[in-house]
Amino acid sequence: MNEPSEPSPFAAFAMPKRNAVEEFAERQRRAAQTRRTMIGCVTSCLVGAVGGATASAAFEGDLETVLAAIVGSLAGSFLGVPAGFVLGGICFSVMSLSGSRGRPTTEAEIARRDPMATMRDLMFAWCLIGVAIGAAIGALLGAQAGGAIVLQQSLARRTMIGSLGGGGFAMAVWFYMQWSLARKPAEPA
Repeated sequence: MNEPSEPSPFAAFAMPKRNAVEEFAERQRRAAQTRRTMIGCVTSCLVGAVGGATASAAFEGDLETVLAAIVGSLAGSFLGVPAGFVLGGICFSVMSLSGSRGRPTTEAEIARRDPMATMRDLMFAWCLIGVAIGAAIGALLGAQAGGAIVLQQSLARRTMIGSLGGGGFAMAVWFYMQWSLARKPAEPA
């Protein structure tokens, strides 16, 4: 005698199958959610990287140096976003041509479910890297234009560390806020 907790071997056949319209709608909903998450993460990284790079570049400067570093950092980080997209696309094309043809990989299953997942992830990662590097270089050039007189190598190192630290901190705060909102119980209607 079968126990009630044991599923029937024919239960999978009895379940209704999802049609193509439902599959497409579900895929579009997941893609929109992923897009919102990525845009929020890049925006928080941009804000943190600009703040960290500006604070590091204009640490010993006056108000003119701070303003020039902010403008340079913003310009550099905004230019880092499309540069990251381009580098992500280049990495994807190199990876797809690198000779993994004919050999099944663990990524093959993911790629079958969402063919653009690898490309999207590479573009997202390189976009974050481009924002951090662009903010550091922009703040460095802005501080130099503002008249910061310090050693070039120490200023470059300090702005890069400030940009990475600020971007990482801002993303950690953003992820914590998303996590705390997801854990919050829904209020009864």
